[in-house]
Amino acid sequence: MWKKLLLLLLITIPMVSATDVVLVSDNCADQCVALEVADAINATVITTEWGVYNESLVDEILALNPDKVIIIGGNLAVVENYTTALENAGITVERVGGKDRYETNANVTLRFQNQFRYAYGNNTTACVCHGLDDIALNETMQKIRNRTCLVLLTNGINLSVEPQKLQLRINKVEIVENPLCQLCNYSSLAMKLQRKGLNVAIEKIPEDKVKLMLQNKIKVMERKILMLKRMGANVTDLEEKLNEVKELINQNRYQDAYRVMVQLQGEQMAMVKLHLHPGGHGMAKGIKVPHINHQNANNSQIGVGEVNVSHSHK
Repeated sequence: MWKKLLLLLLITIPMVSATDVVLVSDNCADQCVALEVADAINATVITTEWGVYNESLVDEILALNPDKVIIIGGNLAVVENYTTALENAGITVERVGGKDRYETNANVTLRFQNQFRYAYGNNTTACVCHGLDDIALNETMQKIRNRTCLVLLTNGINLSVEPQKLQLRINKVEIVENPLCQLCNYSSLAMKLQRKGLNVAIEKIPEDKVKLMLQNKIKVMERKILMLKRMGANVTDLEEKLNEVKELINQNRYQDAYRVMVQLQGEQMAMVKLHLHPGGHGMAKGIKVPHINHQNANNSQIGVGEVNVSHSHK
């Protein structure tokens, strides 16, 4: 009898190697789903700078001796250099991405929904964040680590995946609201989801915490602009816009500061694409990126304020 039970468990439980690696960029939206996948399949998350190839990260991955590397995000976020280097080293690589962060969120959620169903059970809460709202996404990451929510993105109008279309049983939709995000349109979204019969709650991030997280975003942007400057890029416009963010904060105009910061993030990413992707590559030779640190996922933050941090989920 016990042999039959064991066989049944082996058939029903998703079997994934404990030595898998999830490689993702420091795009907060992609990081959220990377954490979900890593937790569900017992893998290790390694984070790379968005759009930048870091050869030392390949060495970090190979040192873990993985059976497989799952890349989260498109080839602008995690450049194809990684795929080539890993496959040349004999590693199986699977990329799950999309044309933007919303499509990546949808594709990852659908691709791994069986693993998520096993990890979360039949009592899943969907956390909804705007795809451009890094503050709400960072706030949600701890919930992911605690296995208390599955992230779905919104563009302020629609969700990346409608909960009813998932094989998971979604018992609650929790909208993570950043009070500084004017473009998020959370109230209208909540009413729209409630009309569909979903149990919807709004969790508002405390304003003091949001202001602190915005200060951390400034530090991250300063580092990103410095990296571009070292590459020879003209970063005058980026520096001016960052100074505008700081000045707006000094005037206690935090909503305006956050709006400009979101614009600045888009412009910084466009400049990375312009300077590093003309030939489809993520980095010119000789350019150095920040050193990678290792921390345990339960004791560290990934996203705003962090640089190339590897997180163990074993």
